[in-house]
Amino acid sequence: MSDTERSRFEVDSGRSAVLLEARSTVGPIAFGTTNMEGYVELRVRDGAIDLEDAAPSAELQMELSSFSSGNPLYDAELLQRIGARQHPITRVELRIAERISRSERYRVEGDLTFHGITRRISGTVGVQIDESGILRVAGEHVFDIRDFAVATPSVLMLRIYPDVRVELQLEATRAM
Repeated sequence: MSDTERSRFEVDSGRSAVLLEARSTVGPIAFGTTNMEGYVELRVRDGAIDLEDAAPSAELQMELSSFSSGNPLYDAELLQRIGARQHPITRVELRIAERISRSERYRVEGDLTFHGITRRISGTVGVQIDESGILRVAGEHVFDIRDFAVATPSVLMLRIYPDVRVELQLEATRAM
């Protein structure tokens, strides 16, 4: 395979993670999963990402029932509030990627489908391909869950605030 061909990288579910951190009246509550599937397609030239000839594409999806905080009560409440039975999969589709100056940071834009609602989101991520050809993507974004028609949970004296920080750590290997 030529080093200038479009390459497909498959997400390594065991080495990738999504962490959600919500603020509450009792402090932060974190939920996470390593159950992620998907791919990233892009052109690689001389070991670096080349955006000149073709825009990258990517699709990631997560099964919501795989998120866990380690506390079964919190987990059950989260899954009920986000309607995980009615909308079991969250999907992200990359639409635009632009390098920021000459760095390994990119401004990205895409569609996030969560709770049956699709919204266009944008942010920045760090992307690199290491010497062994593993693609690594890292980034975080703060969402207001009310934008996806999710009510802010309140159970007895516990209240969860609507701003949720999502952190992505993704590793993908080149498909042969």
